[in-house]
Amino acid sequence: MKANPRRRARPASALAMLLFVAVAASCSGDDEETSSRAEAPPASAGDRAVAALPATATEEERAAARLDADFPAHGAVTGVLLTVHTEPSPDATIVGWLRIGGLVRLGAETRRGGGCAGGWRPVHPTGWVCDDDGLEVRDGPIEVEEPTLEGWKEDQVEQAAARGAVVLPPTARDEPLPYDYYYVKESAVPEYHRLPSRNEQRAAGAKADRYRELLELDEARARRYLSGEAQDGPPGTAVTARYLDRGFYVASNGVEVRAFRRFVRTTGGRYIKQAQLETRTGHDFRGVELGGDVTLPVAWTVRTARPMIQREAEDGTVSFVFDEEAEPIERQTLLTGWQDRANRGGQIMHRVSTDAGDRYLRAWFAAVAERVDRPEGVGEDEPWVHVDRGEQTLVLYRGDTPLYATLVSTGVEEHETPLGLFEIRRKHVTDTMSNIGPEAGDDRYSIEDVPWTQYFEAGVALHTAFWHTRFGLPRSHGCVNMTPYDAHYVFGRTWPELPTGWHGLATEGTPFHGSHVLVTE
Repeated sequence: MKANPRRRARPASALAMLLFVAVAASCSGDDEETSSRAEAPPASAGDRAVAALPATATEEERAAARLDADFPAHGAVTGVLLTVHTEPSPDATIVGWLRIGGLVRLGAETRRGGGCAGGWRPVHPTGWVCDDDGLEVRDGPIEVEEPTLEGWKEDQVEQAAARGAVVLPPTARDEPLPYDYYYVKESAVPEYHRLPSRNEQRAAGAKADRYRELLELDEARARRYLSGEAQDGPPGTAVTARYLDRGFYVASNGVEVRAFRRFVRTTGGRYIKQAQLETRTGHDFRGVELGGDVTLPVAWTVRTARPMIQREAEDGTVSFVFDEEAEPIERQTLLTGWQDRANRGGQIMHRVSTDAGDRYLRAWFAAVAERVDRPEGVGEDEPWVHVDRGEQTLVLYRGDTPLYATLVSTGVEEHETPLGLFEIRRKHVTDTMSNIGPEAGDDRYSIEDVPWTQYFEAGVALHTAFWHTRFGLPRSHGCVNMTPYDAHYVFGRTWPELPTGWHGLATEGTPFHGSHVLVTE
């Protein structure tokens, strides 16, 4: 159904009205008289609200008054994922995404049609979202409750609604990992549409057992049986959405209990028995904040290394021997005494100052983050990122000022991270990615809800890698892997900045601008 054109008509913008007045004045024989009669463009609700404030009002009070006037409604996102468009149409450019649990501000206006049965609503700060079944809209602030372990889909939801509250699973946006993550440790693990009864769980388990038996005999036959193409054993149960192979990773926003059985609730609203999963928290390595006494260059070990002593023979020949009294330096150790890297006796060596004197490490045992010039086109106040593919380091800048340095993992051979100057095109709290890399299991697998993902070239992104610890060495299929802490830190300081309650943003064809990413060798 097409939207009513009258409903779709918008008031002229302030700029358009000013242009109209200017043109009208220039065509008149009496410019001064016409100008005096010209009316100023009508003020928006936000402008009127700000004008009504006392002169002593703070900027925060002015912003709050404008927000309440222009976006008076409150929305709780109850759908798994909602898309925000530039216009009230599913064919319009995508501005960004909202995820279950998000709280947003909405305009009072509703546009009908455009493939949206519930009507399109303007969302702060820009764009339109379809209000079908995925939004709970209220006139005032919405109280949100986290689901309890048992019965939240019925009892807790009804009780909360009676109090005017909404029950929603949380997203930990202020933590290194926004969700809990699990590794599937068995083959053919059932993932259920809803919490299964004991009989349904037994039926799913019987099919999984039969699949494992067939797998020992004929893999193709086993796959056909599991997919339902062949009846080669117990039929399973319709409550099963799919069976997950060992090596899959699952993102979860909670745990629920039915009849004393604990199930992980996935971010997609499905359920997996918790005993068949292993928790993954990612590597605890983190980079260093720069400023004051901590400045570039910064160096870390990337392999465990024993320091060496430089020896010089009478003929001037330089050699290096291990310092037997020194303990090996563990990989990913910050080398606070790093001095330089130079050719010494025909070998490239790092020189590190220690209490026992200068010690040396071979070139491939350490990585160094060094300053680079701000590229042409990057603003003086713009946050931007430099990725050094040769050193496997990343430095976050603000204009000419380096703010943070850390180790990363870029693409392995034949999957190298592209070189050049790019801009962040899409930014997601989490996003599903495929072909992650050798440390993420079989290439057939995709990982749902990879945290702090920032795409800067096609499918290449800066993102968290919670499935490996080898930062400082290439490991990915082209993306720039970071630890949970580092990825979260960088995500929160690059452009575009996510509006409150949003899960993701796009920059192409939208009002938002993305930070630059410089990748060098």
